[in-house]
Amino acid sequence: MRTLVLLVCAGLALPAAAATPATGLEAVRAAIAQAVAERFRAASPAQVVVGELRVDATDTGGDLVAVPDPGARTGRPAQFTLRAGSRRVGLAVASVTVSVPHVRTTAPVERDAAVTAEAVQEEDGQVAGVRFEPLPRLDEVIGAHARRPLTAGEVLSHAVVIVPDAVRAGDDVKVVARVGALEAWGVGRASASGRVGDIVRITHGGARGLKPARVLSPGVVQVLLEQPQEIR
Repeated sequence: MRTLVLLVCAGLALPAAAATPATGLEAVRAAIAQAVAERFRAASPAQVVVGELRVDATDTGGDLVAVPDPGARTGRPAQFTLRAGSRRVGLAVASVTVSVPHVRTTAPVERDAAVTAEAVQEEDGQVAGVRFEPLPRLDEVIGAHARRPLTAGEVLSHAVVIVPDAVRAGDDVKVVARVGALEAWGVGRASASGRVGDIVRITHGGARGLKPARVLSPGVVQVLLEQPQEIR
């Protein structure tokens, strides 16, 4: 039988909560926090706070994974599909707050105008009303063009500023490979475009096939090694 659990907010003990073990609710909270942290590329799920929570699931044990709906945003109810392995086990709706480094406007910016260094500042704290996705850094937004008029105090995201790709398909890129404290540099070519933090495929040296690499900065990627190996 499916069970419906309603937790109005952390710290409130409701009779309905007794129908599902606390460990089950905590597993859902942990899965949501992990999923949102990964979407923002946050350093830790501790930067994510899951507030109001509703869960409708048949199973909250095992390796639980929460998948947010497209368009989910911080500070408002967002729906998550709950999965355990290959099985869909239910749904959850949660209000999520996130605290991460971000860039905020300090002055209005007109539509299509370039963002200047004087009109923005870097902060670290809560971001409200933004999609679950990485936020652009200060060096990425300076010079970027506004998609719409921006007011002072807005958090800048890819939805409101046009941030050029750090790597474009066909570009030659600097490639770094790291194993422990060792690193080696080379040159490769990107087969796809991506922003900082994205995973793209590259060709590297005389190696056959495409290798996955994370975009570190404009024109620079780090090849992702599946297992420790000798760097040549």
